[in-house]
Amino acid sequence: MNGHQHYQRAEEIAAECARYGVNPETVTLAQVHATLALAAATADATNFRRDLYAGNGEELPGTKTAKSRAERAVASAAAFLD
Repeated sequence: MNGHQHYQRAEEIAAECARYGVNPETVTLAQVHATLALAAATADATNFRRDLYAGNGEELPGTKTAKSRAERAVASAAAFLD
């Protein structure tokens, strides 16, 4: 199932709860489908963003490897001595 299908199934289950009464297992199933729909939408947005940056020859912000404190200290000392 994709995200849209999970969302549709969650709506169908919620409608069944409204029609036939609330059953805890059914409510839980609806919640699971809604959560899976949200996870799929988030993954799709992340993939879209990654592909957009890659298509422009750029790197995603925040994905660059940060230097450790020791590496920064060595670079600062080397710059000071030059």
